[in-house]
Amino acid sequence: MQSIYSITGKLAALATAGAILVGATAVRAEEESFPKITGSAAFVSDYRFRGISYSNRDPAVQAGITLNTKPGFFIGAWGSSIANYNGATTEIDVIGGWTGPLGPLTATVGFTGYLYPGGSNTDVVEFYGTLAGTAGPATVTVGLNWAPEQDNLYTSSRYMFGALGVAIPETPITLKASAGHERGALVVDGSGTTTNKFDWMVGADLSVLGLTVGAAYIGNDMPNKSMFNTSSKNAFVVSVTAAF
Repeated sequence: MQSIYSITGKLAALATAGAILVGATAVRAEEESFPKITGSAAFVSDYRFRGISYSNRDPAVQAGITLNTKPGFFIGAWGSSIANYNGATTEIDVIGGWTGPLGPLTATVGFTGYLYPGGSNTDVVEFYGTLAGTAGPATVTVGLNWAPEQDNLYTSSRYMFGALGVAIPETPITLKASAGHERGALVVDGSGTTTNKFDWMVGADLSVLGLTVGAAYIGNDMPNKSMFNTSSKNAFVVSVTAAF
């Protein structure tokens, strides 16, 4: 990203790594023992966050770990290789928050600190909240991420998104899709002009041999260059993830 950064979280990056997120997911289940440690390691053909490539359209390796507690509080870290960003070639996300039931829904609130070791004027803190609900095989998530004005952001920024996952009954396949809109200092095109941005993703995941193999078509509507001075046009992305 540029000195006024444009990334994730992760919700999952993952949003996602997503994120949706983003990033990282905290899991609560009454029958499980706590505290509980979850983690993952992944290979992706292109590290995309909110529709933008952070790896200059090259492959990336990623890994994360989260400590979950019975009350729902969690802390963790997630990392990825990235294209050179003001001297940094690694992104480290530090996460923390709470997840739990809110009526028939699952609520999650927390923060993500995006750190870029070796980079100059790069680190940013963002806060987020999500609501998720299920109906049969479908899970719907909506969320809001907000980064206040801070040392490396001259003004605030916000990202609103929705995501859908549908597990196909009696198969190891889950269909997925998401769309989001970002506005503020985190959206910067190649000219350095602050903009609004829409991004989207459609794809599917296959669970096989203890791994999750994903394929997705990811894009955005930015007309110029992305934060890593690479094409922001749409791309087909493949991923392989091992989780514990």
